[in-house]
Amino acid sequence: MTHGPYEHAPEPNHAYPPQPGAQTPSAFPQADHWQGQWQGQQPEQYGAPGPASWQYGPPQEPGQGQPGGQWMPAPTPGLFPLRPLAFGDALAATFRLFRTSPKTTLGSAVIVMGATTLFASLLPVVVGMLMFTRIPYGGSQEDITPMLVSSITLTSLAAILGLAVAGVGSALLQGILVRVVARGAIGEKLGFKEAWRAGWRGIWRLIGYALLVGVGAVVLIAVGWLLIPLIMFAVLAGSGGDEATIAGSIGLGVIFTLLLGGATVVLMVWLGIKIMFAPSAIVLEGLGPIAAIRRSWNLSHGNFWRVLGVVVVIQVILNVATGAVSTVAQLAVSLGQVIILPLGSGESSEPDAGTIVAFAVILLITSALQVLLGAIVLVLTSGNATILYFDLRMRKEALGVTLQRYAEQSAAGADIADADFDVQVQRPVSPTGAPGYVR
Repeated sequence: MTHGPYEHAPEPNHAYPPQPGAQTPSAFPQADHWQGQWQGQQPEQYGAPGPASWQYGPPQEPGQGQPGGQWMPAPTPGLFPLRPLAFGDALAATFRLFRTSPKTTLGSAVIVMGATTLFASLLPVVVGMLMFTRIPYGGSQEDITPMLVSSITLTSLAAILGLAVAGVGSALLQGILVRVVARGAIGEKLGFKEAWRAGWRGIWRLIGYALLVGVGAVVLIAVGWLLIPLIMFAVLAGSGGDEATIAGSIGLGVIFTLLLGGATVVLMVWLGIKIMFAPSAIVLEGLGPIAAIRRSWNLSHGNFWRVLGVVVVIQVILNVATGAVSTVAQLAVSLGQVIILPLGSGESSEPDAGTIVAFAVILLITSALQVLLGAIVLVLTSGNATILYFDLRMRKEALGVTLQRYAEQSAAGADIADADFDVQVQRPVSPTGAPGYVR
């Protein structure tokens, strides 16, 4: 029997068709080995439910790889791209804080600033009223003088205590905002209660940093104010008493004073940019105040003008917006005063109850508006500083790669601790498998 061009084809090694259930030998025994391990029971009918058990990739032991071999979702888009930020990215991420976490950011700022402002304003007033109203009933002249001194002292201490409480509130708010931005970078949203609990961690280091910066600013301003009279005295002493020379010396002294004041402002702006990342380093890296200042100094090195440009644009936008709102509010207050003034009788020197209540309502609304505007400014400035902190670390330390890993792990349900954002301490990060693949 001839087969044409296929006359030399090998004969099949089994009868065709094979018997049902018969095992057919194969030329690839290794494939048969893996097929026996991977093959599961197929359902009897296509699309019908059955006991099939399929997985991708080589076989794994129980408990290894991703749970159940399921597909892992893509990370949620974060507050900003996990790469060195462009100028527009930094601005957009700053204002995106209100859209992503309005309750945690703006709500916390309003509560903290409202409570601390009210306490710092009312405490010295109440203490002063209680102390100074006793002076007319002090008795003899010898008793009035000590009472006056004690009243001034206690009122001053109350004012200092109010400022201290306001400082603690500011430190708490900084800790909250830094953690909100850090969580937003990996696509997480920090809840209100969780943010407040996290804000207390490291608060003493933040207070120490605020005290250090405050003392430094006071010393710098004091030195500047002391140099101004010294310059004027030296110029006048060298004038020789001639009126023309004195006039020229005074003009020269004024020029020196203006130059010194301008130099002081420039120095404070420069120092402010150099240390603006210290709170973020304190919260996320667990550094002390001095180490955090040194860390911020190193991060800002070589990026001063870029950071200054972003900060200036943010401040200009905020000043224009808050100025416009404040102007409208002042016009509304003036109009309200014109409207409610007829409530007074005009026959008595004392205003009636209606006028007092109306002015109290206007004052309350004005104060609430000021607190709201202050909270918005504080959230945006502090949030912008933290965003720029991440930007510099992504530029200098490739932090974006680590943040991307954290975002993937967070999307898979892993718990990312606050301390993990300090990649100065190298921590092993388990790699995440690709979607649909089991290691």
